Amino acid sequence: MSATKAKTMMTQVDVLRHGLPEGDGCLRGHTDFAITPTGLNQMHQAIADITKVDQIVSSPLQRCSDFAHTFSSLTSAPLDLDKQWQELDFGVWDGQLHKTLWQTYQQELDMFWRDPWHNTPHQGETLPEFDLRIIQAWQRLLTDHKGKKVLLITHAGVMRQLLRHILEMPQTARYLQRLQLPYAARYRITIFHDEHNEDWPQLHWPVSQQFASS
Repeated sequence: MSATKAKTMMTQVDVLRHGLPEGDGCLRGHTDFAITPTGLNQMHQAIADITKVDQIVSSPLQRCSDFAHTFSSLTSAPLDLDKQWQELDFGVWDGQLHKTLWQTYQQELDMFWRDPWHNTPHQGETLPEFDLRIIQAWQRLLTDHKGKKVLLITHAGVMRQLLRHILEMPQTARYLQRLQLPYAARYRITIFHDEHNEDWPQLHWPVSQQFASS
């Protein structure tokens, strides 16, 4: 790649998790909890070093989109709210307190966390479906915003699936719990598009201060 890098086009994507939202102790998923003032401040600090953004892409859930609207107004960068970047849909588990879920679904929860590829939350999204959704959203983002500097605002589960895809990690059971992504965590992916229309992604992590989940 180094010999042809001068001839390539580069896309830069900063991927940012939302800050502290409401709903402490809940399995948030698709449930639309609001962002807190602390969470907004965390997100502002996490991207304080970014000087140029051509495009903002965000989950429409308000713990992501509230900041996205604010940052779009500050920078005049266009904003695309895309539901494909939402968190995993946990079905009937979604939005419930962890302690309540553990009392009712202890065995099912244990099976899910041990092997999420083959165990699905009640009436929720399967992990293979979620994985495919994120891959398709990523491919569309690169097609629509090739050569730009993009800020992608999304969720921890989404960020893990995107890492799985970028790093070509196998669909194994337990890597999800091994990747800690605190509130306002951020990593950067640079993608070099060469003259043969092949993409060469590189991961840069961490690129900013990260905040504890508690």
